[in-house]
Amino acid sequence: MKNNEREIKLLEEIVAHIESVPYNPPLCAKYIYAKHLDECVYEFEDERLNEIFDVLGGMSAGEEFFYSKEEVLTMLNDHLDTLNVNACK
Repeated sequence: MKNNEREIKLLEEIVAHIESVPYNPPLCAKYIYAKHLDECVYEFEDERLNEIFDVLGGMSAGEEFFYSKEEVLTMLNDHLDTLNVNACK
């Protein structure tokens, strides 16, 4: 599986998870951080994806770093849209 396909699958999985459970920023941050490690996101060489994972994982640092569920889904879905467009080229 190509990295682009792995990235798309990973983002789709994360979006589905966030949409399916009650939203809790610290738990969301832990989930995203675990996915970051489990899927070796740093291997994708996708600067924007790494930035998104860093920002969202940072929500565990405290309320001043929290994003709303809608903001999190927007970040993830926007990047997913970009990956899907690039995959069609």
